[in-house]
Amino acid sequence: MVIESSGVIRVARQVLVTIIVNVALETPGVIRMAQGSDQWARFLGREIPRQGVALTIKDNIVSADLYIVVASGVNVVEVGSLIQAEVASAIEEMVGMQMREVNIYIQDVA
Repeated sequence: MVIESSGVIRVARQVLVTIIVNVALETPGVIRMAQGSDQWARFLGREIPRQGVALTIKDNIVSADLYIVVASGVNVVEVGSLIQAEVASAIEEMVGMQMREVNIYIQDVA
């Protein structure tokens, strides 16, 4: 059986953000996504995106910056590395796009 393409499939930017946020929040050690209203962000002069994720998409390749709050006592490097691997895998498997990079910014420990 041969199926011919009958059009284009476009994935909304918000779909990618939702996938990334869900993956990050399912990662052990992550408390929540950092919000634009977090005090540390203001203090440091860094603007945090509304949902804690900033995306850049070019030629069907995604780069993501994630701003997270982790639990006290976790190894933040391990948590960050796990998020990077899981986000890349989820985006590639669910929407067929490639991840160029997943940058993790630990904004606070709770």
